Parts: sequence; C-alpha cells; structure tokens
Amino acid sequence: MPSICKLYGLDNVEIEVVAYGPGIGLLTEKSGQKDRVTSLAMQDITFSACMNTMKKVESKTGKMPVMLEGVQSVTAGVARIMELQEQGYAYIRP
Repeated sequence: MPSICKLYGLDNVEIEVVAYGPGIGLLTEKSGQKDRVTSLAMQDITFSACMNTMKKVESKTGKMPVMLEGVQSVTAGVARIMELQEQGYAYIRP
C-alpha cells in the first residue's frame, strides 16, 4: 500500500507528527531515528513535542529533554491533536 505522500504527492498534504508520553523520545537528540526526523522536518513535515511530557521528564530526571532542531513545542500534545482534528486533519496512530 502506498504512503499518503506517494498517493497524493507531498505538495498536496500537510503532516504534523505530535509526540507525547513515551513517543517524545523519537524527537530527542538520543533518538535512533534522529537523522530521519531531521530529514523529514526539512521536507516541511512538522514535528511537535508535548511540553507537559517534557516537564514531567525534567521533574523525574532533573534535565529537560533536548529536542532535535526543527522540533516545535506545544503546551499539550493531546490538545494539539484535538486542534488539528478540528482543522480537518486525520488522526493516524501507529
């Protein structure tokens, strides 16, 4: 099955990956997928990290997670997903 980008073309879709909870690790400097995330961010795919999750990690470890370049933060990941759905985005969960 072709990916959504291959099916419609990257210029015809907007993608935002919103990470919260354990998923936030994907967007950090320690991620095994950091090269892929950085590459996708340069292709106009938006990556958003939940600030609530980052603050929780900081309270447990004493350090704020370091996000990859190009990753934006949002106050609450779940709220961001709801906002995007209200704008017509589809929610796809892995």
